[in-house]
Amino acid sequence: MEAIVVEDLSKSFGGLRAVDRISFDVRRGEIFGFLGPNGAGKTTTVRMLTGIIKPDAGRATVLGYDVVDVEEPLRVKERIGVLPEVANPYPDLSAWRNVMLAASLHGVPRKEAERRAKALLKEFGIYERRKSKVKTFSKGMKQRLMLCIALVSDPEILFLDEPTSGLDVQSARMIRQKILELQKEGKTVFLTSHNMQEVDMLCDRIGIINRGRIVTSSPD
Repeated sequence: MEAIVVEDLSKSFGGLRAVDRISFDVRRGEIFGFLGPNGAGKTTTVRMLTGIIKPDAGRATVLGYDVVDVEEPLRVKERIGVLPEVANPYPDLSAWRNVMLAASLHGVPRKEAERRAKALLKEFGIYERRKSKVKTFSKGMKQRLMLCIALVSDPEILFLDEPTSGLDVQSARMIRQKILELQKEGKTVFLTSHNMQEVDMLCDRIGIINRGRIVTSSPD
């Protein structure tokens, strides 16, 4: 069964067609790379698939749930983790409180949430700074924290929008290694990037988007 199925999906903002009747699928357990230059439509596609914005036309399902349906996007959000293009943890909260808040929003029991938060923050080298406010963090630390937030609910699918863009070498390497580990655990990863070398390193299949249209995609 496919994890994601997209059919003729479109989205416009004013007179600009950001995504123009795109179609592709993502298999369960694979790392799917979604490539394209800045402004190609990658982030708009992610925002539609994760239920943040509604498509104007077309159809898409995530884990069998229709992202256009009024009720089903909530069911999608319960099963996915998202690392947005711009890291947006709450700056005046500590790293620990950011992760625990995300866990509570996904209904993770407190004891389990504490266990997961501790393990993730240690894995990403943030645990010693867990009580510090996020506004004191570097960009790399914020991005690693956002990955902790995305993973604390143990999602079935992880959407990563340019996860290593502009990061220091250590943070980028840490995130790439985690992506490969997640696949070994059976997770599905949808990765947007404009870095062909990174995609070659990580992805099983790819789709390339430019000016809102799919230029090419890996064969089935």
